[in-house]
Amino acid sequence: MINPYKKYLDNFFETITDFKHTSKRLNTVLINDVKKYTTEGAQYFSGTSLVIGDWSGPTDNGWKLNFHTGIQKSTFKENYSNEIEKVLSREFGLAYSQCFEAFETLLKDFISVKILSDQKFREGLPANKDYSRERLRGGDDIFKLVKKAGGKRFKNYSNKNNNNFRFGETFKVFSEIRHAITHSQGTLNSSKIPQDKYYQALFEHLLPSNKLDEDTIQLKFDYKTLDRLLIYLSEFGYQVFKILSEEGKYEWKI
Repeated sequence: MINPYKKYLDNFFETITDFKHTSKRLNTVLINDVKKYTTEGAQYFSGTSLVIGDWSGPTDNGWKLNFHTGIQKSTFKENYSNEIEKVLSREFGLAYSQCFEAFETLLKDFISVKILSDQKFREGLPANKDYSRERLRGGDDIFKLVKKAGGKRFKNYSNKNNNNFRFGETFKVFSEIRHAITHSQGTLNSSKIPQDKYYQALFEHLLPSNKLDEDTIQLKFDYKTLDRLLIYLSEFGYQVFKILSEEGKYEWKI
């Protein structure tokens, strides 16, 4: 019997692979650029100014009149290495955020399949809510549905697995990292990570360059951290695929 979840897993894996591929190249090119322009005798300077126009202001015979906003940025050889480190951290954070969005999309696709193919599961959902694919919500809402769809098998795999990743706590940390990147330019309010030993250890395992020792922290990413996070996201998606496939008696081994 064809596994109806498989094509969605493949799409997710393709997204992860694409970001891994381009992020690795970006890292290689920019790190080599730093080596090139910070050697003895090398020269480097880059400057950018923000110049804009006034939509409701006068024009020059229909042509936009530009003006300098007074905002500009310069990078010199002396701080080029630090600048590239910040650029890579930002880009890797954004890459992670996009891949987490793909992970949530995967969960929604899985639940949509489960609803359509499993009458018992479908009848166990509240009758007054719309569970069509376009109405499925992300975050805790979709995770609760995945947990329900996985039944005892979901709980068992969460309680005992090779990485000691409790699924609920892992999803929580993944979500808070993505939220900080998307909505706060990478600034995480430490209170978003529950203050217990497991959460603290999990967070610092996932993001080893970040410590929850301040009220707010600026999340730092390097390529090694991003690569590991994307592998974990892929494996998390595969675990959900495996659980739902086993529940539906579909072949799940790749």
